[in-house]
Amino acid sequence: MSDMLHLKIPASTANLGVGFDSIGMALNKFLYLDVKKNDSDVWTFNHVGPNVEDLPTDNRHYIYQIAQRVARKYDVKLPGLDIEMRSEIPLARGLGSSASALVGALYIANYFGDIELSKYELLQLATEIEGHPDNVAPTIYGGLVLGYFNPETKVTDVSYIDPPRVDIIITIPSYELRTDDSRNTLPETFSHKKAVQNSAISNTMISALIQHNYELAGKMMEQDGFHEPFRQHLIPEFKEIKAIAKQHNAYATVISGAGPTVLTLVAPERSGELVRELKGTFMDCRSELVTINESGVVSKILYQRR
Repeated sequence: MSDMLHLKIPASTANLGVGFDSIGMALNKFLYLDVKKNDSDVWTFNHVGPNVEDLPTDNRHYIYQIAQRVARKYDVKLPGLDIEMRSEIPLARGLGSSASALVGALYIANYFGDIELSKYELLQLATEIEGHPDNVAPTIYGGLVLGYFNPETKVTDVSYIDPPRVDIIITIPSYELRTDDSRNTLPETFSHKKAVQNSAISNTMISALIQHNYELAGKMMEQDGFHEPFRQHLIPEFKEIKAIAKQHNAYATVISGAGPTVLTLVAPERSGELVRELKGTFMDCRSELVTINESGVVSKILYQRR
């Protein structure tokens, strides 16, 4: 008998407008990894289906690099592994594809290195590598997660909000937008006045979400001053998507993560008509309804006969 680690890792959307680098929500689109030992010291990657076809298949692979980094940290040696990888999460679209891969690498190192990391420790590692918790925290835990990474103490603290009872539409453009390119459009500093203003908007949005007041939460989301005003020009479809969503009385339309995916929160009774109009209007994009993932990573050990 041989054991295989099966991982089902959710996508994520970050920021929700004003929650820059600190708020994220897991979505039911997944990265699937099937991992088993081989008889060598070599890692092999078999990429199946779309979204993963252009990834390297040798030691340059991001998952290999992160897993070995964890192994060195805990002074363990990982065996040779065969990894089959499938993904419903498009790369470089603002849906947390790199965070999902990062979390997958941590789980692989944890299991095959027999490290026994807790979920808390996995979160600390993931955030230290990523630099902020907005994607990795909901990927690990599921749901809607708020978090802060203290760069001095290297500690991440998180809090949870009940997932909003709304329908979610994502509109995914055909082009990629690298996080580094999107981040380079942001200002280095804000005035004290602007910082106070954006903080007040963010605090009000969070309170409204806790109270399930989606009209107010959406109003605050769309007043973001941290990143959207500087990134909108990178997504030509954004303003028109937002205008169409408003015609359907959507709560809010925001950039998902660094973009270019656009996220719309809408009442369930209006979501069907809206997603069909978006599909018909933006032929070079994919518009679809997605649901909020509340489980986080699902990890199973499957036993196979040799």
